[in-house]
Amino acid sequence: MKLKFCTYLIFIKFLSLTLMPFSYADTNAEKSLTSYQILKTKPINKIKGSKLKSDPRLIVVGDFNNDGIKEYLGLSMSQKYLLYAWGDKRISKKNDKKYWEKGVELSKDPSWSAEFNTHTLGASNSLNGKWKIKIEGRQTCVHPTQIIPSYFNNDNLIDFLVVCHGYDAKPFPGEHSYVMMSKGVDSYKINQLTNKTGFYHDGATADFNKDGQIDILLADKQTKKLRVYINNNGKFKEQKKYFSQFDSFRYASTEILDVNDDGYFDIFLSGNEASSWKPQPTLILLGNKESKFSKSNKIVIPKVKDYGVVLDVIKHENFLFIVRTGSKNRYKGGMIQLVDLNDVSNFKVIKNDNMRWLDRIFKLNGNSAKPEFGSLTEINKGIDFIFDGKDMKPIK
Repeated sequence: MKLKFCTYLIFIKFLSLTLMPFSYADTNAEKSLTSYQILKTKPINKIKGSKLKSDPRLIVVGDFNNDGIKEYLGLSMSQKYLLYAWGDKRISKKNDKKYWEKGVELSKDPSWSAEFNTHTLGASNSLNGKWKIKIEGRQTCVHPTQIIPSYFNNDNLIDFLVVCHGYDAKPFPGEHSYVMMSKGVDSYKINQLTNKTGFYHDGATADFNKDGQIDILLADKQTKKLRVYINNNGKFKEQKKYFSQFDSFRYASTEILDVNDDGYFDIFLSGNEASSWKPQPTLILLGNKESKFSKSNKIVIPKVKDYGVVLDVIKHENFLFIVRTGSKNRYKGGMIQLVDLNDVSNFKVIKNDNMRWLDRIFKLNGNSAKPEFGSLTEINKGIDFIFDGKDMKPIK
């Protein structure tokens, strides 16, 4: 009788485990990757060619339709917008309030919106054809700042976050950011993500509420807030519980990664450390099981003289490679700061004063047995390097 009772208990336990619903994360490990994990944990091949229509920050590459061929998705800003806001008159009209207010009105015209560039990549990783996709909805914004790949809905296809800060001149009216959701192979629909316009300069993705669905973080310089949008089957709603609403976060760049290998993601924040108006230190907010972040639990990255504009980060073992450009000579040159996480005050740098700044840093497929890091494109490859476990060696 006792043996039968034990057998019954074992059967009930087995049945409960069998019927227990698995979380989305349990059954879809690939779809639960953060944007950092998608973009930066595997080596990539550099895109060949120096005449790309899109700014390097507005390019993503991957097999987005699961056909075994890599695709290129880029955004290029309108020439009307660039000439008006960034042309010869930017200096001469610097204090002309009416000129810039007129630009705000002009920017509402659809012809001022950025356009997608879509291509396939060949064996040499150069653009070799058109990637034919269908896009429904608004064709994005005036001034996008980042395209971020992630899985937002329940299919097996990558979706995209399009971060936008809008018209980049006074009075800086801000703009909405968008999600570009897959509707099947080579088909997308663009939906407005934000419920308020903002100067959204960067974003990243991770699962904040631990439900197995990837959520969105935006850095809004206009309101000095970090905004989290929780994903519910491809529909998003802002929640404010993850950051103190009393803290000010006037940051232009962010990344989500596990810096201290404790199993909880951390948040990298950077901007201009040397700004004459409210400079911001480069921080890493340390995570916990509730995904709640505070400036009281952080790592502060040491400053580097004359290179106070911080753009990006990548982690390798117990080291961070932090991308910088000039603050004294604004946006001139590129620098990599190597930070040892065992002693953040102990850092080394390599720099190239004569290059275009490096927008983002990636792990590269290279010829060396040691890991290589650098740019996605050849436009700003002037500071690619090999890491020997101790020092960075520029690739000539």
